[in-house]
Amino acid sequence: MLGMRKRGIAGMAINRGVRSGMASKVIGPWDWIIAPALIGLALTIVLATAFQPFGFYLPEPVSPFILAFAWPLIRPSYIAPFVLGALGLFLDFFWGAPLGFWTLGLMLVYASLITARTFIIGQEWIVVFGIFLLAELAFFGLCILLTTIDTGFVPRIWGVVEQAIATTILFPVVLYLLEKYVHTDVRFQ
Repeated sequence: MLGMRKRGIAGMAINRGVRSGMASKVIGPWDWIIAPALIGLALTIVLATAFQPFGFYLPEPVSPFILAFAWPLIRPSYIAPFVLGALGLFLDFFWGAPLGFWTLGLMLVYASLITARTFIIGQEWIVVFGIFLLAELAFFGLCILLTTIDTGFVPRIWGVVEQAIATTILFPVVLYLLEKYVHTDVRFQ
């Protein structure tokens, strides 16, 4: 009887430890929406500086594209599209694009990934990378099309390719966000 009681107490201690570990994984919107958005803003501003190491300009990735790809895969949210829209408006003003240019592209990426979310979650990283490249190709293709319609001229394709390559280099951030937040409880605290 005494042995069963000791086992029961030990079992409760292990169970309590597991529950407390699970409770620490509950995250709020600051962790997976607002903080990455602020980091994306800072990255955009820092990489737009006029610093030329070795005579080359710093790459200017579309860092909110990373968030537009990762957020619908982490969890559909009501706040994420609004924050993504604000990031798009920031890019419109910061890079001098027509109002709604970047917002439309980012929202279309978000909407298409919300639709395909169930097919992408749980896939190997190489499949996710392929879908990332496909979404990026569609995103920059749409941007070229909208720029051509707006100005009447095709933008410099090599510049778009450079920006797409710089955005592709940020793909490990998508993997990091997915690894960190897909299996956590992202309800509001």
